[in-house]
Amino acid sequence: MVRRNAAVLFAIALGLCACVISGCGGGGNDDKGSVAMDTESGGPKTGGTIIRRIDSECKTLNWVLYTTAYEYWVLRLLYDPLIDFDENLELVPVLAESFAVSEDGLRITVKLRDDIFWHDGQPITSADVEFTLNKILDPGVPALNKAGYFNKLDHLDVIDERTVVFVWKEAYAPSLQSVAMLWPIPKHVYGTGDFLSHPANREPVGSGPFKFGEWRTSQYISLVRHDGYHGKKAYVDRVIFKVIEDDAVALNALRTGELDEMRTTQNQWERQLTDPEFEARFNKYHYYEPSYNYIGWNCRTVWFKDTRVRLAMTMLFDRESINAKIYSGFAKLVSGPFYINSWAYDRTIKPHPFSPSRARELLDEAGWVDSNGNGIRDKDGHEFEFELVITAGGNTAKQFAQLLQEECRQSGVVVKIRQLEGATFFDRIDSGDFDACMLRWRLDLDPDVFDTFHSTQIPPVGLNHGFYNNAKVDSLLEAGRTTFDQARRTEIYHAIHRVMHEDPPYTFINTVPEKRPINKRIKGVIISPNGPFDFTPGANYWYIDETNGRVASEN
Repeated sequence: MVRRNAAVLFAIALGLCACVISGCGGGGNDDKGSVAMDTESGGPKTGGTIIRRIDSECKTLNWVLYTTAYEYWVLRLLYDPLIDFDENLELVPVLAESFAVSEDGLRITVKLRDDIFWHDGQPITSADVEFTLNKILDPGVPALNKAGYFNKLDHLDVIDERTVVFVWKEAYAPSLQSVAMLWPIPKHVYGTGDFLSHPANREPVGSGPFKFGEWRTSQYISLVRHDGYHGKKAYVDRVIFKVIEDDAVALNALRTGELDEMRTTQNQWERQLTDPEFEARFNKYHYYEPSYNYIGWNCRTVWFKDTRVRLAMTMLFDRESINAKIYSGFAKLVSGPFYINSWAYDRTIKPHPFSPSRARELLDEAGWVDSNGNGIRDKDGHEFEFELVITAGGNTAKQFAQLLQEECRQSGVVVKIRQLEGATFFDRIDSGDFDACMLRWRLDLDPDVFDTFHSTQIPPVGLNHGFYNNAKVDSLLEAGRTTFDQARRTEIYHAIHRVMHEDPPYTFINTVPEKRPINKRIKGVIISPNGPFDFTPGANYWYIDETNGRVASEN
């Protein structure tokens, strides 16, 4: 989900190497993150504060425990990974000096740099890598978006203080992706005390170019430049992540200078950000990321355990209308769980049509009929009345929900919309405590979705929060992880796509381009195929270019 599919859930605040690589290595961190030179001023400036929006309060700043995109954006500046994707989506060493995959694909050797330290000055060693991996694999630790990456790992060999070898049980196609998901945390900090409630979860000791400053709940998290960083030093003095859940409030803060960047809705992008004054002050970045929006159905509930009902709900949701009315045709409808532009996505499978009449037939077939004439379908003593949870403050999510609510009402189904504060919302999702929900998956670069849909990955083990269980999908997911052959993997993931089209865990909605205005005073912005943040160096080396750059107050 950030990281990516195994890693990152977004609320729809839209309102909401397949081949073995060997001998990988490189020049480490010192030259990572080169930024475009500012020819007028002579180069990157030092100092100042950048203020970024996060749409929801964070629950933790523990890399092992995080599950949301908002936490991820903060953690990317606080921690460094062993290896990461660069702006061209090539894997490069970061904390590692080099990495290499054996010819049979069963061993990945990672050599750490000898000049890397935690923010408190302690050296980063193989012991930290081993400790982090053990926590990810600990059944008592809800590493929901990471444990699935290591299901095929046999063990970790610690060769010396700077060398570890990941040994896999069998050839595992996403193995390098898995290593990229291991961002070490400090053993000397987390080695004592309760891991789940450790004070460092709110006051982390990281390894990245910024170190922890302050966390004021529901207000902001501030980070400050770490001048002892082993790589190239950051330019700005401080980055503040300001919690603003309401889209309209956030946009006003952007206009007044209280924010430097944010993700906007389609309506804001088209109707509120086109005036000359705004365009004079902001660069408007418009790009697709690997992601999709969906309605998640809890398959263990009385309402959604039947495939026919889930299909009916999809046919009651007018996604074409959403595309036209909310996104002005910019969004692309999706029919399955993979990035629409990836090789894993089967373009021959078309989204289910909007068809209330066929939906009503399916509900009838599933035994949901209005037996007492009160206008609500029922079955075995249960009326078809369920709760759809969305996050507070997201206008698009509310529009989505209301559209579904009205179509369902006309077909004898009652939808109760419940808006929840962000942290509470994600707690409910992570535990599977909901009837239906609206979310967005940010996808991994590898299409493995084992931890999202395999029947063994239900809460609290993995990210199958809808309790989806399909034996055919399980078998295909297992097969997709064990072959490095691109053609064979394509066949497997296309087959998963076909099965899920007929037995859907979700209503797959659409993929929507990210629309992000960034103040023109911010320089060094690079937009990769993964967006402006989710790669090395990401936003590490943004800088400010203005004669009298303001320094934001934290009060």
